Amino acid sequence: MSLATAPTEELAPGPPATIRPPARRLPAILLIAALGVWAASALWVGNPVTVDTVLVTLITGVSLGSIYAMAASGLVVTYTATGIFNFAQGAIGMLMAFIFWQLTVDWGIPTVAGVLLTVLVAAPVFGMALEALLMRHLVQAALVVQLVVTIGLMLGLMGVAQTIWDPREGRSVEFFFGFEGFTVGDTVVLWHRALAVAVAAFFAVGLRVLLRRTRLGVTMRAVVDNRTLAALHGARPRRVSLLAWALASSTAALAGILLVPEVGLSVEPLTFLTVSAFAAAIVGRLRNLPMTFVGAMVLGIMLTFTRNFLDVSGRWAELPNAIPSLFLLAALLALPQARVQLGRMATTGLPGRVTAAPVRHVAIGMVILLVAVVVVSAGADVVNLNRLTLAIVTAALLLSYVPLTGWSGQVSLAQITFAGIGAFTMWKVAGESGNPLGLLAAAAVAAPFGCLMALPALRLHGLYLALASLAFALVGQYLLFAQSEVFGVAGRSVTRPEFLGLDLADQRTFLLFATVCFAVLGLGVAALRRSRLGRRLVALRDSEAACVTLGVNPIVTKLVVYGLSAALAGFAGGLLIMQRTTSTAAEFTMLMGIPLLLLVVVGGVEKVSGALIGGALSVFLIFAQATWDISLLRSIEILGPALMAISVARNPDGMSADIAKVVGRLRRRVGGGRSAPPGSPPTAPPPGPSGTAGSPSGESTDASSPVGAPAAPSPVAAEG
Repeated sequence: MSLATAPTEELAPGPPATIRPPARRLPAILLIAALGVWAASALWVGNPVTVDTVLVTLITGVSLGSIYAMAASGLVVTYTATGIFNFAQGAIGMLMAFIFWQLTVDWGIPTVAGVLLTVLVAAPVFGMALEALLMRHLVQAALVVQLVVTIGLMLGLMGVAQTIWDPREGRSVEFFFGFEGFTVGDTVVLWHRALAVAVAAFFAVGLRVLLRRTRLGVTMRAVVDNRTLAALHGARPRRVSLLAWALASSTAALAGILLVPEVGLSVEPLTFLTVSAFAAAIVGRLRNLPMTFVGAMVLGIMLTFTRNFLDVSGRWAELPNAIPSLFLLAALLALPQARVQLGRMATTGLPGRVTAAPVRHVAIGMVILLVAVVVVSAGADVVNLNRLTLAIVTAALLLSYVPLTGWSGQVSLAQITFAGIGAFTMWKVAGESGNPLGLLAAAAVAAPFGCLMALPALRLHGLYLALASLAFALVGQYLLFAQSEVFGVAGRSVTRPEFLGLDLADQRTFLLFATVCFAVLGLGVAALRRSRLGRRLVALRDSEAACVTLGVNPIVTKLVVYGLSAALAGFAGGLLIMQRTTSTAAEFTMLMGIPLLLLVVVGGVEKVSGALIGGALSVFLIFAQATWDISLLRSIEILGPALMAISVARNPDGMSADIAKVVGRLRRRVGGGRSAPPGSPPTAPPPGPSGTAGSPSGESTDASSPVGAPAAPSPVAAEG
């Protein structure tokens, strides 16, 4: 295959795209359209529909959509050229917008020079450095690893921006050309907004030509399709990736600069520009730039229409913020079934085999954990007891990722939403009495919501499923938790009563209670892994087609694992509101939830011990800063997510796998010095190439493990 004949589709093979959707998707699209019409009619504020009001809506909406289109174009370019979907696209634009402010406002550099320095120098250099240091290691990585690394990068860039530029200080950037413009009828069109539309249109056409009509564009798509084969035909994959990341960073920078006068110079609004960009990119199915441009225009007009003609006060005050998420869900529902694949492989989980540790090893690890908590908490003050409790509760929440993401390979960014549902249920059922039995109700109520989240999983895979869970979390944040009947503004409170003779109001007693709850849940998860359902989940991750061939029903299996995962998260949410005694909607936002996936992957998403490590990491720096006054710790806290992202890129198996290897080597050294008693089984074969016994892959086996499954080398390191 030559570069000239390289495949032109990054996604799975399927029927050519048409304007008219297939009949089987038409009912869902019609239902969404009907709901939109009903909502518009119910919230209509009564403003007159005149030529002027329509023109204002269209002009403002098209201008806003143009900025979304530029951000989405960068996403399409990186995905097309590298196969990586960049969650940090908005954060890159945010950082470049702050650099532009620094150059033009703080240092007084002329605006044109500031734009050129930011877009043509700072952004490309940053993009190429990002590719060289981090992204090139993700080319063949699993989807969850790619998402976690870009999420960590996003959070790291947000921390850097808030550290360099104090968020308490107000900053602003004026419109290009001020408030000058031209009139269309009686409507004034600012030159700034006209420039945004022109630049977006140029990018849509220019990038389309680049990717479809030039040798460089064909090379980019060929590299994603088969990096090695493209290199054999003269392509230079690293140069192509460098160029793609430089171009994507420049488009993000330009979008951020143009958006600043509209929304202000603030970290979060600029960073989460990506949610709107996601929706526009999905309309173009991550490959069609003109359709991406159209999707961005429609979204911009919808947002402007909502603000101009609908009543978004009271309980619907957050509706404008939720519209990009609703639009993203609608775009995902309009996609063909199970078409998306990351690059050329449908990789969803982490690489390698999923170990099945003996339950007795997990039980020993949990006993060690309980003893350690009893000893450590004996001399701790109330503040540190609260931190330890938060670590255990966070570990319980991270435990919900183990069967869902670690075993079955389903990527979810909505676990914090299920935790919020569990916290609300705990208050509703046991708010006055605080009865811990309400935790069971929290798990039971959250489980159906998990099954609801599983519905997109029945037709979407991989990246699109992750985006659907992101939209689900945002809809829950804006339209569910913000309601006065749920958390509202004041939040909800629970009391800690006596339970089975234990005074849970005492912080140390509640810490031990939470630890026992985590131990029971961890033992249950470990037992599940060695059950028939656990083997089905791992098989589902390895090959859904093979599961169908062997008679496993993937639909039922997905419903079960999503329901189970949501129940675990709901239980943890009930523990969380008991730990805090008062919870608000701010604790269950998407921004609070996405670091959870980063923590559990750093710890090891396939193991119970990975959830425990992730919980410990969530409070380690807070504890260290309070104990030791070291300025380096503050820097590490700011850069922590980015450092975790680098760690995941280098070691996708997580810290628990490293600990297991170290403990395994120690055990072999200790056991190697002992002589075997008469009649004992033969000793293990000599170490393989990697230095571990029994196999070249470096994994030892255990008689209690299933055939071919690696055994855990230590009770604590394997699953404790």
